[in-house]
Amino acid sequence: MLLCVRGPAAAQITYDVANYQSLADADSAETIAPGTRITLQNWQQYKKFMPIWIQAAFSGAYKWHIGSDPEYTMEVGPSHHYPLPRQFVEDTEKYGGQAQLVPLPTGGFSWKGYVAGIPFPNPTEPNAGVKMAYNGWDTFQPKMLNFHAYNWLVDNYNNVTNLESDDTFYRTMHLSDPPGGPVNMPFANGINYVTRFQVVLPEQSKYTTELTLRPDDPTHLEEIYVFLPSLRRSLRLSSAARCSPILGTDFIEDDNAWLPPNFKITLLGRKKVLAPVMDYDKAFDVKSYIAPPTPFPGWPRANAVKWELRKVNLLNLKWLTALGAYCYSDRVYYQDIETNILVPLESYDRSGKFWKVVWYAWTPINFRGEKTLIQIASIAAVQGVDFQNSHITATVESPTTIDEDGAGSGQGGVPAEYRDMATMTTPGSLSRIMK
Repeated sequence: MLLCVRGPAAAQITYDVANYQSLADADSAETIAPGTRITLQNWQQYKKFMPIWIQAAFSGAYKWHIGSDPEYTMEVGPSHHYPLPRQFVEDTEKYGGQAQLVPLPTGGFSWKGYVAGIPFPNPTEPNAGVKMAYNGWDTFQPKMLNFHAYNWLVDNYNNVTNLESDDTFYRTMHLSDPPGGPVNMPFANGINYVTRFQVVLPEQSKYTTELTLRPDDPTHLEEIYVFLPSLRRSLRLSSAARCSPILGTDFIEDDNAWLPPNFKITLLGRKKVLAPVMDYDKAFDVKSYIAPPTPFPGWPRANAVKWELRKVNLLNLKWLTALGAYCYSDRVYYQDIETNILVPLESYDRSGKFWKVVWYAWTPINFRGEKTLIQIASIAAVQGVDFQNSHITATVESPTTIDEDGAGSGQGGVPAEYRDMATMTTPGSLSRIMK
């Protein structure tokens, strides 16, 4: 029997390209039969199909680890096809190939010529990894999304803080939804993506709101604002604070709105790995996830999830030293090849030791007549896991509302108070809070 040894006897992980190269190749015949159940006793047999963060969780080298309870079992399900939205496909056929990379003196790349659809439909060398990264940076997303987030913030002593937030996401440029709508909103003013996170609980933090504006020109800095109810006004934060936490969670600014030109981006390979796909009827129920204090809070319970083999691009991001200091030595995105979605994201500290992961549990949704996976809208749960400092933010979301009409999701449209995009995507909207 293979035992999971915790503590110093289990070696912790450092960044090594060989760890990623050892994963199963995307085009290999190697697979895992549906119905296979992966546990602490047999996980080493399936290691080549596991992202590094899952290997870390099974290794026993960290406080956050897979427990022996059957609830932690990973049951493998069949792999599914998730079609891209029709209008997005049509826009790819219409505009594909117009986007071009622009080399910068720092060693990074900006871009030009992108209109809508997949920016680089057939990314090849040179700089294939950069093209893939841009495909994920501007992958499909409806113009408005909103959900309620239930968060467990767990510290090294298993103290739990409950945080609830109302989260809204706006896409203002390069739109493929709704069909027949404008590609660029007339009020975008050079901003292509806006996020708005507003605290609902605890009461003493209620109304605290963070607004992030991501520019269409990735060589420009993001704009970050926070509304502080104690002051009844908003403050602009430093755009250089890329590693600062979002609302006290284990997610940082660069998890939310990173900029491709800041990194040297390389393709480590095309692999085949396990990803959690939730049963829609159970995906948004907090009871479908293991609650703290437990060995791995937020892990989806065995009866609510199937783990699918998905083909991914492995993209390594190294901060360009010409831009100054940064919190990580390496970041690795697992980019789903079919949808271009960038997740999970693994991060290593400046000395190369494995540090954090941001990972999602997905659930397919109905979107304009098709059952598919969509960035943000298909997230059932998300986790920010700090393996070194033993912090974890486990988030379970409500079903996502989409645009004004619900897009056929069955969840209705975005709440009325968030529909005025022209206002809600500007810092001036923060002055309306608490009025």
